[in-house]
Amino acid sequence: MFLLLLLLPFTAVFGKKKAIKPFPRSRWKETMRMTPDSNKVAFNDTMFLSFNGRDTFSYHFKNGFIYNCAYIFDEDSILDLGTVKYRLLQFKPNKIVLVNTNGIYQFGVDSTDTVKAIVIPKEEKLLPVTSIDQMIGHWTVYKKTAGTGNAPDVAAQIRSAYITGPSTEGKLGYLFGGEDPGNAPSWYIKGFGADQSLQCDGKTPRTFKVIKCQKGEMIIEDEGMRYFLKQFR
Repeated sequence: MFLLLLLLPFTAVFGKKKAIKPFPRSRWKETMRMTPDSNKVAFNDTMFLSFNGRDTFSYHFKNGFIYNCAYIFDEDSILDLGTVKYRLLQFKPNKIVLVNTNGIYQFGVDSTDTVKAIVIPKEEKLLPVTSIDQMIGHWTVYKKTAGTGNAPDVAAQIRSAYITGPSTEGKLGYLFGGEDPGNAPSWYIKGFGADQSLQCDGKTPRTFKVIKCQKGEMIIEDEGMRYFLKQFR
């Protein structure tokens, strides 16, 4: 019941919606984590969050990669970080509180040196992807950006990929949509073209351009969205 009250739009409490402004430049460190019913839980995967001006931010977990992304903050106080969404419950000069169906997360001002993590280089020479064998493995989407067309709905957005390479069934791998269960992918990969394209079939025919596959990161895109995937270990 407590969480349901927290998830009510702020406008239901405060009336007229206010204009949305970007978050000021600031750095934050997760200081407390609670279950949806407000019980404190222990954690060691501390999240660090930085707002970098305009609508960009970066985040990383302790001793992890730093991801630079764009965020969306709407008039219902929903903060969309690309891979996860939160409702902003509180924003003060020294504290942020975020909440979603998984729990409640409190952040304090980060004044420590947290940038000892591995930063993904911004400038990197992309090598050609000439074979499906270069992409074999389990991949998970960690960031998405809008493409040239209309963004697909959540069910059609890619969540993960399992690329097997050539098999006796004639399938090269599978792509999982945003609402797919772990054992029922919506698409399978039926071919890899010389133009670095993944030709897929299943729920609907789709073609993805492979932009990059190197150093543990893969980027694919279609008209609706670009997907950034990593092989997390």
